[in-house]
This record gives sequence, structure tokens and C-alpha cells, in this order.
Amino acid sequence: MALDGIVVERVRVVALDERVVGPYEKGDSRYAVVVEAAGTTGCYGPVDELPAALVATSLGQAAVGHRVADHDGLAYRLLAELGPHGAGLGRCAVGALDCAVWDLHGRLADRPVAALLSDEYARRVPVYASWLSLDLRSAQAAGSVKSTADRGFAFTKWSLRGGRHEASEVALLAERASRWAGHEVAVDALGTWGYLFAMDIAPLLEPGTVRWVEDPLPRTDRAGYTELRERAVMLPVAFGERLSHVRDAAVLLEYCRPAAFTFDVVWCGGITEARRWMAAAHEVAVPVHLHGRAFLPAVHLAAAFPETAGAVEYQVVWEPRRQRALDGTLRPEGGHVTVPDRPGLGAEVKR
Repeated sequence: MALDGIVVERVRVVALDERVVGPYEKGDSRYAVVVEAAGTTGCYGPVDELPAALVATSLGQAAVGHRVADHDGLAYRLLAELGPHGAGLGRCAVGALDCAVWDLHGRLADRPVAALLSDEYARRVPVYASWLSLDLRSAQAAGSVKSTADRGFAFTKWSLRGGRHEASEVALLAERASRWAGHEVAVDALGTWGYLFAMDIAPLLEPGTVRWVEDPLPRTDRAGYTELRERAVMLPVAFGERLSHVRDAAVLLEYCRPAAFTFDVVWCGGITEARRWMAAAHEVAVPVHLHGRAFLPAVHLAAAFPETAGAVEYQVVWEPRRQRALDGTLRPEGGHVTVPDRPGLGAEVKR
């Protein structure tokens, strides 16, 4: 089908039926973005309420009449519509709509999104497991970490909050998690460590136990991470999901050189914008490990850029809950997922 003249005709936000995808729990996303053109429907979900509301109003109207295959032009229009509020939930809303349009494009072209992004994409993508709600101090922690690691993931990631505990205790928990998993683990500090705690704990982490510490500082800015580097604090860090603009990402990547860049495909503004973020990381040879909240589009993006993207995050507790909203789940086997060969993103949102 010739796509040059096909434009977006309608954008809708639909509520997912709890009788089909529920029962809901606190924090579950309950909406999907639906885009229509030339008798074909593309969609992305599940989406949270506030980004969905932005799509249902101003952003959806801005997309109507735009060419489906002109992703860069559409991204520019949507970000212009957001104006000075183009961060946070606004970026997430743009990202959800962008992913729905890519799904529509793939369906019209009868090709997977990964094939639209690259003529030679990887058919299988490595994944790593994260389980951030598991308390590593609990009695069941050792068994849970071991059983998760035994599923063959590239590696695993666990939550270690700072502030309420001594650096020595947190370092000991990291060492235990590594021993239970049988490999070097990633740690997510969830922005709770702070500069001083990071300096205290860095020399206490045993070599070969921690692959990286994600978001140790409460803010992802150049000043804090540059100072850690300039003070020769030997702490491998990862960041990305809290950033909103590619220019900020490029500066941080160049000056701070993290061990991993962990941005989210939808939170950054969608697949179209994520290509720029991938290019910024590739430019300075920083590996990308895409955040798992937008797992399906992350798999397509990682498949299209395997020279830059490493393992994609698979959230072992939350992702199966999100995939209840989809017909056609994407589950890891042996530490990899197979890229869907169906048109678009490769999964239908249950509506």
C-alpha cells in the first residue's frame, strides 16, 4: 500500500474493560490510545490516566490530518503543541500517541515496527529481569533472587534504597544479592542515595558484585554526576528514565559517561524521539539498556539497533500485569524475547 498520501483520520482514547483485563490494583494503567487511517487501526496501551487525557484533548487533535509515515514531522507538531510543558506527563502522552502511530504505520505497510526502523533487525532481543518491590532483607529474598536468576536472564536488578540504613548495610545487601543470583547484579537506588551516601558506599561495594547503580542521586543533572566523576568516586552509575530532552541526555552522556543509559521509550517521547536518544548514546559509546515500562516498543527499538542496545528490562512482577491488556503476550524464554513478526508492534490491545 502506498503510504505517502495517508493521513491520520481519528484519534481516540478508550478505557480498558476491567472485566477483560482486570481485576485492577492500585497503579495499574487503564487506557489505550487508538489511531485510525485508511480503514486500519493502530493502538498502544496500557496508558495512565493523565497522559491519556492529554491525548484525548489537544494532542489527538494535533495529530489528525498528519501523514502517518511522517514521524519526525508529527513528533515536532506534538511537542510544539505541548509548548513549555513538554516534559514529564506531557512527554509520556506524546510517546504513547507516537507508538500508536508507529503501530498503525506497520499495519498499513504489513511490516513489524522493527522492520520499519531497520532493514536488518535482530529477531531475538536479550532481556534482564528487575524486581524492585522485593525486600532484600526479607526471609524469602534469597530464594526469590535465585529462582529469578535461574530463568536465564542476561542479569538481574534489585532495589536498594538509601537514607534509612547505613552504607555498610546496603553494601552487604548488594553483596548478598550478587551471591544469591550467581552474577554481578544491577542496583536501583530510586534516587534515594544522594551525593554523600554514594561517596560513602562506593568503596564498600565488593568488586564484581554491582554492575551499576541506577539513579543514585535524586536529580539527574550534570552537576551531581559530574562531581561524582571528578571526585574519582568509583561508582558505576546508570540513568536516563528521568530525563525529558535529548539535549540534556547528550550533555550528561558526554560529560558523565555512565555505565548504562536506561531511558524509557514512551517517557522520552516515543519511538521517533528514542531514535535520537539512541544516536546520542552511540556517539559516545555508552550502552543502552531500555527501561521496561514500555516493554513492547523497547523490544522493537532494541532489535533495530542491536549495536547500541543491550538487554531490555523485563519487570517480572509488573510486566505480566500490563500484558493482561494485550492479545499476544511477549514473555522471555532463556533470557531472550522473540520480536513479533506480525505487522505493527505485534499485539492487539483488548478493547
